Amino acid sequence: MIASKKQEAEQLLQSILAHSTPEDEEVLMHLLQGLHDKQTGIHNRYINATLHMMGEFYTDHSIVRIPVTPVIHNTIKVPHGGILATIADAAMGGLASRSVEEGKNVVTTNLTINYIATTKNKELIATGYFVNKGRRMIVMECVIEDETGKKLATATASFFVMEPRQ
Repeated sequence: MIASKKQEAEQLLQSILAHSTPEDEEVLMHLLQGLHDKQTGIHNRYINATLHMMGEFYTDHSIVRIPVTPVIHNTIKVPHGGILATIADAAMGGLASRSVEEGKNVVTTNLTINYIATTKNKELIATGYFVNKGRRMIVMECVIEDETGKKLATATASFFVMEPRQ
């Protein structure tokens, strides 16, 4: 008899809990809370839910935040560089997508990131700004800091404005 996905998940969860460290339990709670937030509509996308990403979008800039937890750590227990790139893309792309006319979409065509420092503080904050906004291409820049104002990285990106896919 083949177990259902739900039964498999329950068995896996029991096994994880039976062998978990306090850090494993922290990560598990973080991931479960993210999934709960997705199910209850706090987040629309799994990536945002998993990272507990929160964004504020204004006419000329955006602010995207994520907590620093073991979920995003690299081997030296600081935020992974790919996470910094992800939050930068979310800040810039989120602002770019809100700036185009109704029914149009944007896609990232290029993203360049310059890493400056690491942090062991509690929050990553990416602030995105427009460099140039054309009809077909939008160029953005972003600064990523921790909650103390320590600059961790800068990024630039280009976004192509496109018609929605049918």
